[in-house]
Amino acid sequence: MTTTEQILALAMSAGRTVADGTASDRAIEVTDADLAAFREAASRGRDSVAARALLAIRPPAPPSAAAGGGPAWAAWATAAAATAAAGGSVPAPGNKNDGDDEAAGGARLTWLAVFAAGTALADATAGGTAPTRTAADAGPVTVTRAVAAGMSAAAIIESGLADWDGWSPGTIGAAVGASVTAGLLLGLTPSQLRAAIGICATQAAGLRAAVGTDAFALQVGKAAFNGVEAALLARAGFTAPDEPLDGRRGLFALFGR
Repeated sequence: MTTTEQILALAMSAGRTVADGTASDRAIEVTDADLAAFREAASRGRDSVAARALLAIRPPAPPSAAAGGGPAWAAWATAAAATAAAGGSVPAPGNKNDGDDEAAGGARLTWLAVFAAGTALADATAGGTAPTRTAADAGPVTVTRAVAAGMSAAAIIESGLADWDGWSPGTIGAAVGASVTAGLLLGLTPSQLRAAIGICATQAAGLRAAVGTDAFALQVGKAAFNGVEAALLARAGFTAPDEPLDGRRGLFALFGR
């Protein structure tokens, strides 16, 4: 099974519960409290330099305005604001608090991109009420489960590389994770979700050196944007490589050592 297929299998099980014995052993638990913590951090960060600059360049479109990337831009702005505000004070859920050197104060911040994708899609439908979509052969996909699937996908991406050198593993993994979260909440088919992963993989970027600067908030926010945009493009019919991760010229071959 390729990494892409592994992520798709995990995503399609996002509507299942741990109790029914079908949830992936890679699943990361996300709670409503985690979503609330993200929203609080994003609210605190709205006055940060990074957030003010982004909003000055392009004020967010109405949440319902999918055309023109409304939810994608909202994800960028909120992820950047939350990253600027968190500064290591907001612990990552599940096993993401791993002390990576991208983390200020030991708490991983790149996970905020995945949360931003989930909340942006939630706010774009039903005025912020958690949307409900159905994964194949599974139950309802809530925002928490979609974010958990995206976080798990990001963890899989990171574990697939032995050495990232100066690249930011968290940012790159979070972009793909954000596409999985957004794709689930948009109700993408497995083939569309595969395309979304591929679209994100073609835009993989982010530097470890950015940590501690405004550019880090920017790149975490852009990861959220790329994830939501990729899901929207895939829903519109955009195609991408079938094996964007494990292929001979895929992400792992290019970024790994």
